Amino acid sequence: MLNLVRQALVSSGLVEAQARLVFNVMVSRGEAIALDVWDSGKDAWYHVQACFYYDLSERFASYCLAHDRFAERTPKPLAHLRLDGWSLLIATACEHRVLNAGDLTAARGSARLLAQLIGFFAAARANSLDAPDACRHDRFMAEASAFLAASPAAGGALRRFLEQADRTLWSDIPHVPQHGDFVLNNLGSARGDLLVFDWEDYGATALAGFDIFMISLSVAGMSATSACLIRDTEDPSACPWFFAPRACAASALPYARFRRAVPLYLLVFRYLKRNYGREVGQRIDAILEQVLC
Repeated sequence: MLNLVRQALVSSGLVEAQARLVFNVMVSRGEAIALDVWDSGKDAWYHVQACFYYDLSERFASYCLAHDRFAERTPKPLAHLRLDGWSLLIATACEHRVLNAGDLTAARGSARLLAQLIGFFAAARANSLDAPDACRHDRFMAEASAFLAASPAAGGALRRFLEQADRTLWSDIPHVPQHGDFVLNNLGSARGDLLVFDWEDYGATALAGFDIFMISLSVAGMSATSACLIRDTEDPSACPWFFAPRACAASALPYARFRRAVPLYLLVFRYLKRNYGREVGQRIDAILEQVLC
């Protein structure tokens, strides 16, 4: 694998054939392997994803689109290629620290991080004005609803919700392409600046407020209790998701409308995580059932 990654970096013209490289295998996500690679001669870092079972070209396209729209917040995608049956994605890598809930709590008194977070949602809204490529709500919800209704794991509350669902649940929600997995694990800080990683689901849904809900649920705790509190709390100024009203305003989404959409966002969450393994699916299914009951 390391020789394959070296070959990919050399073939892309990013490193010299004799470069001294240091490899750091970061994480394995199902069938994709991720590594960070340091070229000591150039003092340059690269992030490489490799997969044998499916093509990463669509992921690379999503990364490119995200970088075009959020250049200051995203790693730069550099190349996609196939070698020996493997699909490889190469991007810049940078030293950063993963954010935690305490960072956002501290942001109450840190104008910089909070401004960058709200600025991210404002930029997403601005970019939506010329985003005809993003999915439409009706088509996406039809796909999501059909998949979930056919799922053997779907509980009674979810089935009843799907049977009663119609486009009035989402028709008045602004169309803003979403990151798709905007949780703490995918947010980082580099020299005090906000970075956003893992853009493979970018634009899969354009239901404004979904990313706001995901980061709110991430800081509040990934549970049905937290989801219900987000839905039921009119004034979250003393809550971990205190930033949500400002983020909603930046997204042109009334906060009351955001709160009413919590069950819908959970349904979208479940659909986007449909390929993430049984344990993840079961956890979201349990949250959905409790919130929808």
